[in-house]
Amino acid sequence: MWHKIRHNTAKIALNKQTVRYKAKAFVLGTNNEKQGILKAVLIYFVLISLALIYIAPIVSMLSTSLKVFSDLIDPTTKWIPKSLHYINYKYAFDALNIAVTFHDDFSLWENLRRSTLFNTLTIVVPTAALQVLSCAVAGYAFGRMTFPFQKLLFVMLLLTFVIPPQTLMIPLIWTYKSYGLLDSPFAFIAPALFGHGIKGALFVFMYMQFFKKFPKELEEAAIIDGVGVVKMFWRVMLPLAKPAIVVVFLFSVVFHWNESMLTSYFYSALQTLPIKLGALQPEGDPTQLFVLPVKMAAGIIELAPLLILYFFTQRWFTESIERTGLVE
Repeated sequence: MWHKIRHNTAKIALNKQTVRYKAKAFVLGTNNEKQGILKAVLIYFVLISLALIYIAPIVSMLSTSLKVFSDLIDPTTKWIPKSLHYINYKYAFDALNIAVTFHDDFSLWENLRRSTLFNTLTIVVPTAALQVLSCAVAGYAFGRMTFPFQKLLFVMLLLTFVIPPQTLMIPLIWTYKSYGLLDSPFAFIAPALFGHGIKGALFVFMYMQFFKKFPKELEEAAIIDGVGVVKMFWRVMLPLAKPAIVVVFLFSVVFHWNESMLTSYFYSALQTLPIKLGALQPEGDPTQLFVLPVKMAAGIIELAPLLILYFFTQRWFTESIERTGLVE
């Protein structure tokens, strides 16, 4: 009888221990099993909070762009307008000078340069394409090769990223004017051709981190096959660098698309989308409230191409960013 009592007592204690273990695993998770509910709730809470921080301004812009003056002064109308006014987008499209208008008094090139979208694309597309290639060459040299003054040149490269461009604005303008690059897209294309330009040092560093991860046996096998340095870069390294190419191209497009300060100095005779967006209405104007929906609609129009580009390249971007050294 006492043996049965001890056996039942031990069984009850074991059942309690099992219940406690399962409850702990359910709430906190275990090392070998899926995460617990408390950990999952905390992770989703943080992710949803961060998502709301980034999504809320876009939702606010979209909501305001569909309002009229009566909705703006109505305290009961916050997120959803009482009526949708898509005419604000037409006003914003016309105010941004996106469409190309042809006049007989101007040449074809002059008519095209009257469009802010054309002026923006003449900067974004060539510079992004050139930075993808030129920064890859520089990144491969710093990451896989050894040459004189390598560390000194790398420090100088980092200084171009650390030093604010505002401090170098006067000598930059003087230099570009001496070479006749002002008021033309070549003010941005020429630096990108040599592995520099806007955030060029960052792109070189990204390529360098990516190329450093390749095993040395890959180069040794190519050398045995009689492949030189140039052919190794074009035939072996660059095709393997597709993840880095995707990240650099997207970042370069975003940086050049949103650039307004340097563009206002180097491209002052013409207007791009960010510059025109900032000049739609002067700050402090008493009629600011009337044009606020139009300005929000213009912001959505200016942002839309980047969102569309990211939508179609999201899969490659998320797969690539972890392999370029950005998360290390």
